[in-house]
Amino acid sequence: MTDARTLNSLETHGSEKTYSVGKIILNIAVVTLFAGTVITLSFIKGKVSAPKNTVYVAIMGLIWLYHIAKAVIKKEEYHPDIAVLIYSLFLIWDISFRILGNGNPVLSPPMENVFEVFLKDSEFIADGIGHSLMILVTGFSIALISGNILGMIVGWVKRLNNDFTPIAKVLSPVPPMVYTPYLIALMPTFTSASIAVIGIGMFWPIFLGMINRVGSINGRLIDSAKAMNVSTPTMLFKVILPYSIPSIVGNLKIQISTIFMILIMAEMIGATSGLGFFIKKYSDYADYARVLAGIFVVGAVITILNVLLDIAEKKLIKWKAI
Repeated sequence: MTDARTLNSLETHGSEKTYSVGKIILNIAVVTLFAGTVITLSFIKGKVSAPKNTVYVAIMGLIWLYHIAKAVIKKEEYHPDIAVLIYSLFLIWDISFRILGNGNPVLSPPMENVFEVFLKDSEFIADGIGHSLMILVTGFSIALISGNILGMIVGWVKRLNNDFTPIAKVLSPVPPMVYTPYLIALMPTFTSASIAVIGIGMFWPIFLGMINRVGSINGRLIDSAKAMNVSTPTMLFKVILPYSIPSIVGNLKIQISTIFMILIMAEMIGATSGLGFFIKKYSDYADYARVLAGIFVVGAVITILNVLLDIAEKKLIKWKAI
């Protein structure tokens, strides 16, 4: 009887393993089929000129490698849906606008030409990324530190809470772009104005979020700390702040998209460098291949920042708020 059960278990395990390997091979075949079709089509001459496809083919190949690696590592958990969607969009664009010549070639440039911009303007794009990140990190750091510390104090002291929460609720909904022209006129340089726009734009939501966080802390935790007769600074910086850090870090991933949106909009008004300036400059010249390249770079930078925040959260935050 025992031998029969063992045999059945081994047969079930064997069939599951065969199914898993079959699914991995199927996923790899699907991704390879779409990637191969996109790359092959890029070598076909179309009605719209695309002199070089080197960078385009290389990036399509990198996307293929990434998804093959995920299919092998994730096994059953991997689904090729995203890869199929990405390659389908490039297929539709390439066939419609480059090969068949539908649409306006200025407004719908071949993706081969768009991706070639990454090579041609690599130095310009790298400078833009560096400048945008410098503004972003400086402005957001100011907002993050001041918003959380002041929000924690105001959230803890009832009198300050009653005084400042109504003011914050009035000022926080004002879009940062409303006061951008005034800050550009007020500040000595455009860089300082951009930092101020990000700092003010992000301060209010962080400030209000921290007030709400302090108000929703588990009462038993506060009572336990009070029973130990801790001082106010100890309560704030050794009880409330550590308790709040997981949700502060968790919110960073949501805030990073908002910050970049504010930054790009700010850089489109009078800047002389940065990713927003890159997109605005070439949209003024109707060079939409470079505009699309700039948009792709913004998306890639946001994605990389989110991945880095995910890694930092997993590595550094070892506790969760109860």
